[in-house]
Amino acid sequence: MSGNRSGITLGLCTILHALTHALGSMLVPLYLLMRDDLRRSGVKEIALIVTVYGVVYALLSYPAGILADRMNRKVLLGVGLIGNALAVALMGLTHRYELLLALGVMGGMFGSLFHPTANALVPAHFPKNPGMPIGIMGIGSGLGFFFGPQYAGWRAEAVGWQRPCIELGLLGIVVGILFLILGKEAHGARAVIKETSHPLGKGMRRKVMAIAAILGCRDFAGIATSSLVSIYLQKAHGFDARHTGWVVGAMMLTSMAANPIAVWLSPGHRRLPALMINLLIGGVLLVLVPRISVGYVLAMLATFQIFHLGSYAIGEAAMLERVHPDVRGRIIGMFLTSAGTFASLSPWVMGWWTDHLGVRALRPEGYYIPFAVLGAMMVFAGFSVKMIARLGPAPAAMGDEAMQAMAPTMEAIG
Repeated sequence: MSGNRSGITLGLCTILHALTHALGSMLVPLYLLMRDDLRRSGVKEIALIVTVYGVVYALLSYPAGILADRMNRKVLLGVGLIGNALAVALMGLTHRYELLLALGVMGGMFGSLFHPTANALVPAHFPKNPGMPIGIMGIGSGLGFFFGPQYAGWRAEAVGWQRPCIELGLLGIVVGILFLILGKEAHGARAVIKETSHPLGKGMRRKVMAIAAILGCRDFAGIATSSLVSIYLQKAHGFDARHTGWVVGAMMLTSMAANPIAVWLSPGHRRLPALMINLLIGGVLLVLVPRISVGYVLAMLATFQIFHLGSYAIGEAAMLERVHPDVRGRIIGMFLTSAGTFASLSPWVMGWWTDHLGVRALRPEGYYIPFAVLGAMMVFAGFSVKMIARLGPAPAAMGDEAMQAMAPTMEAIG
């Protein structure tokens, strides 16, 4: 029964993961439609809505991590999705730009609960092998990044940009309610939550912040890529919102298989070399995107996402396997607050940059430098592997007895 409960919760968290990213990425192919409908002066003003959402999402991730280590995580996840989805649904009911920004704040606030909470809950259901469930849950990221832009672009061409916001928002609310009914907290979690959690020592805080400063370049490049690709295809190649949404969404599908496979192929000491390889290859592929025929862009981007999104599953597994279970929510929250805040600026940066390209934005050559910069950031993020190694030994380096003894003897982390 316990195994069935854990499997159901893992499946539901994967669906929540998908909807969280679908809601956060659905506006990307709608930039130009929204700019024209709202009569804004540039793409950067629409991209700012996504940026505000992401910045709030990131800034509140550490407080969300504290809640995840001390409260019922099932409730946090259900409430988080419902609030996030409600904010997106309300976007579909207004043409006021200021209100759209405010709803971006609301969506980011509730959305921030997902990653710290899910990354604490899922490994707690599978304490003997916490890394692999992270990879399985990662399937949801590819599904969400595909479904959100694809659905939004397709529907927007027929009924305008607001209807898909309402429809996806209502779907998220329904799924959030179902999660509250069917999801389960991990066995024994109530007793642990009642106790004082292990503190995060200053040493551990410094290590996580150092990782975020370097690996955050990958996060910036990854989020920026979706916005840059959307603008690139519509301005330099004349794609409409439906076609753009298809490309931006479809390029994520490969990661549905890449995430669990990447974690499975990189156990123990293989995690960090695999992370570096993924970041290096991903960076090189990103540089090539505007230099190839547009007919091959989707294939190139899909290959890039195998390595890009695969690096998230590997990186999160590598970090979480090296830290005490009682601090996993705060570790991910602290990482996202730092790296995510920086990365969330990227949609506005891409909008501002492409607005200032002028007539060069109408030619593929105008995008050589933006894509090259993002590719270089991916490669630079590879230097984070040594910092992750300092969090603690890889699971394979520990015997079972040491793993069992770790929980009662670690009075402080770092």
